[in-house]
Amino acid sequence: MTQPTPEKKIVGQISRLRDLSHSFLTEAMNAEGIHGLVPSHGEILLALHLHTTLNMQDIAAMTQRSKPTVTILIDKLILLNYVKKQRSSKDGRVFEVSLTAKGRKLVVRLGDISMKMHQKIDGILSVSEKKNLSTLLTKLTHNW
Repeated sequence: MTQPTPEKKIVGQISRLRDLSHSFLTEAMNAEGIHGLVPSHGEILLALHLHTTLNMQDIAAMTQRSKPTVTILIDKLILLNYVKKQRSSKDGRVFEVSLTAKGRKLVVRLGDISMKMHQKIDGILSVSEKKNLSTLLTKLTHNW
């Protein structure tokens, strides 16, 4: 088997970058005393911060995760008292999720960690490189 050309390494590079960014975030959370969370929890917390209350289907759509995956992630956040889930007053079949006071405080701390990760990226890529990379990654994900 021959060495793959750079254009044949794209998926592997994306996978490696995901691993590196998740390790960075996990280590930063652990250093801040935030344990038991994964980066996917942060996506949910941010969505709730931006929208106050969301139902499970909306969270799944916003985070591009399956409903069963979102349920598992939400259950962990409930267990840690970062979010609460209650039946909708409009439709009893639907659960609405919102941040607790503890969750709102956590979002601020996670924002600081996210800023550190973006500062790391800023030290590696120029603004135009980041824009180009973002455009290309968006094109790949939307057309996969």
